[in-house]
Amino acid sequence: MEKIFSLDDMLGMERDYRRNLMNTISGFKSASLIGTVSHRGISNLAIFNSVVHISATPPYLGFVMRPLTVPRQTYHNIRARGFFTINLVAESFFEKAHQTSAKYDEQTSEFDACGLSPQYTSAHPAPYVLESPIKLGLQYEEEHHITANGSILVVGRVIEALVEEGMIGAEGHVDLDNSGLVAVGGLDSYYRASLLKRMPYARPEKE
Repeated sequence: MEKIFSLDDMLGMERDYRRNLMNTISGFKSASLIGTVSHRGISNLAIFNSVVHISATPPYLGFVMRPLTVPRQTYHNIRARGFFTINLVAESFFEKAHQTSAKYDEQTSEFDACGLSPQYTSAHPAPYVLESPIKLGLQYEEEHHITANGSILVVGRVIEALVEEGMIGAEGHVDLDNSGLVAVGGLDSYYRASLLKRMPYARPEKE
């Protein structure tokens, strides 16, 4: 039997219970580390579970930033420098990645504090995570304010991609499960991901 929650039920829940419920009820999400650098040259790293695909041609990705009711180093660094990286989290370092959610001061680099390694390329000024098997370099394109709660959808154009050798198939599919990537449920639960089946392109005349 299903349990039904009304809006009043959800709003009346204890704060932490409601936060955990609403962050996990939408299912698995990708775990990504977003790398930036401040106007003072200090590298910053923060974990996000809100990265979304915008388009393939041209390639755009976005992520949701919580309201700017407190300083958000990731957002301010992106607006100051115009670049950021998205680094997918693997099982080999997910605990270090999770630690980046701690509230370090702006003089502290999460790379140093959490034991991860910055990686730079000549084409992109923001830091990648060396340990990540899939890394994307983006340039800030635009943002959209979500009036419902004050969040911000930040959109970036992908200008560089770094993928470990052998992870891309003949048809362009990235081998996500064998790369050791993890999925995240809510704010603190990490899961192994595995492929069930690759389905054919769906057409009305084909069952």
